[in-house]
Amino acid sequence: MKALVFLLGIFLSVMPVMGQMISNPIPPVPEATAVGGAYTAVATGPAACFWNPSGLAYTKGTIGSFTYHQPWGMAFLTHLSGAVTSELPRKAGSIAISYQTLGTRSGGTSLSTEGELALSHGLLLQEDIHTSLAIGYSLKLITWSLGTSVAGNSGEVDLGSAATFGLDLGATAQVWDRLKLGGTVRNINHPQLGSEWKRDLPQIFSGGLVYNPYYGVQTSFDIERTLGGETQFKGGINANVIPPLDLRFGVFTNPNAFTAGFGVRWRELVLDYAFVYHPILSPTHQIGLGFNIKQSLSEVWTGK
Repeated sequence: MKALVFLLGIFLSVMPVMGQMISNPIPPVPEATAVGGAYTAVATGPAACFWNPSGLAYTKGTIGSFTYHQPWGMAFLTHLSGAVTSELPRKAGSIAISYQTLGTRSGGTSLSTEGELALSHGLLLQEDIHTSLAIGYSLKLITWSLGTSVAGNSGEVDLGSAATFGLDLGATAQVWDRLKLGGTVRNINHPQLGSEWKRDLPQIFSGGLVYNPYYGVQTSFDIERTLGGETQFKGGINANVIPPLDLRFGVFTNPNAFTAGFGVRWRELVLDYAFVYHPILSPTHQIGLGFNIKQSLSEVWTGK
């Protein structure tokens, strides 16, 4: 109950704030996309870097992932991401490093490149047989380069680049064996990019829950609010059909879209796929490859 009260306090005390990259594309996590993006209370491992850093507190061993996708099937857009997480000794939680980049190209020329390098950490504040409370944070270096343009007879002109720092905060509370709540506040420090004309990075607040009605079945629901913008509702289900295979389905609003996908685990290797159907735009496909090792990096390094 204390964990629940603490988490609700965070929800109520922080105004809706959060953001991904500058253009705010579909986040690069196939297992989250496949359930409609309802992943705030679910995220662990590399997914926690992009959704809720407090989920790192529940991460064991060493996990890595790499994802590729073109938002809405647009050939001129390429979105890449990668993350590695590792459990820390002495119950100090888990730490992660992640990077994602979104590039816009035309005819071999780079028009715009966005990048985000983050260091994340999640820690358990309290844990017993039925409940737990975790917090997490991400320190981000955000960059944006606009490439070059043509200006009369002077040839190519560099349109400039900019960089800034962002801070994300998150909390997750296990309030029952089958129920978990989560909340994320990203870009809480209100970062801006640019010099003469500063651009505010998108700020969004996300809160969600995950409920396991049966063994191997996971249902999740999120509410996401953009500061000064619209509210999104997200929902999805993850069903473990057989031990190595998960099937996933979901929906989200603004824009209204349906999602589906699957995940396959074979020994230490992981394959994830997500499909997003939009009634007007072309479908989006996300493919992720990763690994999951039971030992932490320090144990691997020492030969354990």
